[in-house]
Amino acid sequence: MPLLLKQLAIRTGSIFIVKIMGLIGRISLIRLVGAEGIGLYQIAYSYYGLALMVIVGGFPTVLAMLTAKDPAQGWFWFRRISLLLIGLGGIISYVTFLLSPQIAELLGNPNLHFAIRCIAPALFVVPLLSLLRGYLQGLERYSVIAFSELIEQAVRMGALVVIVILLLPKGSPIAVGGGILGTFLAALVSFLLLIFACRFVQQDSLDKGYPHQHRTDRNSMFSWILHTSLIISFTRLLVPLSDCIDAIIIPNRLQAAGFTASEATSIFGVITGMAMIVVYMPTIVTAALSHTLTMKIVSDWKEGQVAKFYERTRCALELGWVWGCTAGILIFTYSKYISWYIFGTYEASEPIRYLAAVPLLVGLRELTTSMLWAQERKKVPLVGLIVGICIAIPIQYFLVAVPGFSYAGPSVGILCLELVTVSWNIGALKLSRVGIRLRPLIVDMILLFILMLAVTLGMNSLMTYHVSNIFQLALGITLYSGGAALYIFWRSRSMNDVLFQSK
Repeated sequence: MPLLLKQLAIRTGSIFIVKIMGLIGRISLIRLVGAEGIGLYQIAYSYYGLALMVIVGGFPTVLAMLTAKDPAQGWFWFRRISLLLIGLGGIISYVTFLLSPQIAELLGNPNLHFAIRCIAPALFVVPLLSLLRGYLQGLERYSVIAFSELIEQAVRMGALVVIVILLLPKGSPIAVGGGILGTFLAALVSFLLLIFACRFVQQDSLDKGYPHQHRTDRNSMFSWILHTSLIISFTRLLVPLSDCIDAIIIPNRLQAAGFTASEATSIFGVITGMAMIVVYMPTIVTAALSHTLTMKIVSDWKEGQVAKFYERTRCALELGWVWGCTAGILIFTYSKYISWYIFGTYEASEPIRYLAAVPLLVGLRELTTSMLWAQERKKVPLVGLIVGICIAIPIQYFLVAVPGFSYAGPSVGILCLELVTVSWNIGALKLSRVGIRLRPLIVDMILLFILMLAVTLGMNSLMTYHVSNIFQLALGITLYSGGAALYIFWRSRSMNDVLFQSK
């Protein structure tokens, strides 16, 4: 099996299991604390994501690229950057703990005070864990990273459910806040595990005799690391910043539309804690493809193999398109059943249907961002995200307050953000150079629509035989998924050699 294909399989499998464990934990949390409780959880986590990105920035990605070229240099800078993150993480963690009431007020819900305080310990440990995984990514130790992620998610979800159950008699805000402590416990266990494994990984890498590049002046190297990290961090910071702004705007504008604070929090919880979990689940495939392909296309570009770079780029984008269309059509068609059988309510079916295009848009955004970073054009995704956010925020602000737009308003804003960003990235890549042709992509979508239509008509015919709904759902998803899998296999048969060859 080609190395990249093996790495992609490991990465996809690990992310899939992690996501499934996360989904099970999230479903358990929803069943325990309800839509309002999951809304509080999502608002608190929007602050966590923003604070974490401020600390971590783009250091893990830069370290991965540096380590891929020279493992010894990577290990040297891992230790130096770790000291920086310890200081920065310690300060932000302490400030978060100290000012948790004020932060909760800023987020528009005083009930978040305890949850924000419980986030503080994670802000010290998780940045170090992310940096260590960046170093291991540069060494292409995907199996070690995958194992640590599985352990982390298992501990986090287990601790979340146990703590929430124990604290539930004290009310949802306290239970949700206590459950967030599972993030800190899981990160600590995973970090200690990786530190232990890293001793053997590092020695093994050095024993293999990686070629060492000429030692650049360390001051100039640190300037390059800091500059590149800042560009990447600004790009990645915009997503959690947008989430944090959404957590403030959406509940407040829902109240302006006539909902109570409790109802607004519940609606926000349904969108971000239920619907977005479902629509983002298929992106694990494109995320894994982007994760494993990045080091290869960076190498292609650095070595001047421009033709190979664009060939890999074209194949990856086409594969991302087919997968995104496949997942989006499935989610749109079965949104009602997905909402009921996963969350025990039909409430999430409407936003799930609105957001069915997310797997396609997010997948293409992740792939195109990695490709632009490989070309050292890190400012392009940053500008695209800024433009997308500037368009999405006013749309949400006005639409969410319109009566009857409770789910449609936020969904339109989310889709606008993703559509503008991916369009910006694709325009910068220049499709003419990449070699993508639009006609085959349109044919892909039409064929997948026809497949779903055939499956739907077949399932409707079963209704005359009084077949149970759960059987129809399982059979319909199986037939569509099987047919789509065969089509993806046929469609990608010519891409395998391009994507998965080592050099």
